[in-house]
Amino acid sequence: MNIERVRVRGLFDRFDHDLRFHSDERIMIVIGPNGFGKTTTLQLIEVLFNQSMRRVAGMPFRSIEVLFDVGTTLVATRETSEGQDEGLLPLRLVLQDGSGEIKKFHPHREPIDPRELGFPISAIEDLIPILERVGRREWRNTITGEVLDLDDVLIVFRDELPEGVLQSSAHLPDWLQDARSGVAVRFIDTERLTRMPKQIWRRSRGDHPRRTVQIYSDELAGLVRQSIAEYATLSQSLDRTFPARLVAGISSSDGPMYTLLEELDAIKQKRSQLEETGLLTSDEASIEIPNLNQMDDSRLGVLAVYAQDTRQKLGVFDDLYRKVNAFMRIANSRLRYKQVTVSAEGLNVVSSAGENLDLEMLSSGEQHELVILYELIFRTSQNSLILIDEPELSMHVAWQEQFVEDLEEMAMLSEFRAILATHSPEIIGDRWDLAIELQGPNGE
Repeated sequence: MNIERVRVRGLFDRFDHDLRFHSDERIMIVIGPNGFGKTTTLQLIEVLFNQSMRRVAGMPFRSIEVLFDVGTTLVATRETSEGQDEGLLPLRLVLQDGSGEIKKFHPHREPIDPRELGFPISAIEDLIPILERVGRREWRNTITGEVLDLDDVLIVFRDELPEGVLQSSAHLPDWLQDARSGVAVRFIDTERLTRMPKQIWRRSRGDHPRRTVQIYSDELAGLVRQSIAEYATLSQSLDRTFPARLVAGISSSDGPMYTLLEELDAIKQKRSQLEETGLLTSDEASIEIPNLNQMDDSRLGVLAVYAQDTRQKLGVFDDLYRKVNAFMRIANSRLRYKQVTVSAEGLNVVSSAGENLDLEMLSSGEQHELVILYELIFRTSQNSLILIDEPELSMHVAWQEQFVEDLEEMAMLSEFRAILATHSPEIIGDRWDLAIELQGPNGE
């Protein structure tokens, strides 16, 4: 399921915006003067899909309508307090599916009962050290300055909280939860160079945010080590059963000799590619192709089974290789006098003189480039909607001119759609066909 169109009415009680993807396009570029609501529109979409209904009701809009490519429409409307049941939020959600069936929901004001959490509410500051309690059920994020209620805390920090903790989405009807989970919405905001590491409840209150590029390097190292471990486990399993499979009757080649030769050559090339991207070491990547003309059918059969097993082993890396290869190729086409490599240790940057460079010593523009690339290639899922605010930050004009082209490639690779909010004509380049210009109340 994909989002095809978003219509916002009464943003700041002033603006009406209509954002629509052009046919067969995965990218939309939103432009307009300061104060017309580019960033707020992206935030509204993100809040509707990822945060509490209380937070949705607090946004400055009258209605937002989301149209999906399966014929479903989700509408959220903020209502006036006049005549409103005091037990309900001033918010109404309506979903109409492709068959015309309509479902409605009025969220309750009644907050989550802390007794349902599984831990004392007083422990939240210990579990999430960047939160400071400022009220009976309110906490301030010391990094962003936001004040969050309990519902917001459980949603905003859902990935960082211990397993089994109640999520406030449990109070939503199934059809609304399904609509929200049907599209993974991710907002890449302007504050992207610094992050708090994951699993923060295990860290001390004295810990500080780290550079995002270093956090992502550690995360990538984990992905590489995980694939290597899967490769080793599968190798052991196939090697252990190799003799038994031969004895069971696999004693001759299933195809012509030239087919086997092509397959062995493809394996050698694939190993070489995995070595170049840092997913295999040079020792693991070595292979010598024997002279097949000197082999009888039984030996060719053994070699055919070896080729089949090796292809299966190397297949463990297929998805990660595509992503790492795209990341390295795009990043290295942008960086000057530096080269990015990947290994089981994560991201490595080497100067043209061969000196290893600290990731945190990269320029802000270089860090922005690596962070956005990583977000788009490694942290997106199929059918995601990625919202990017001001991708041009700290980027040289030449990099801005290449951004949409790179984004299109990554969107095809990870099968996501993206909405950009930008002030940069270089970002748009010659792709004005993707641009949506926000209008003022009088067509300004």
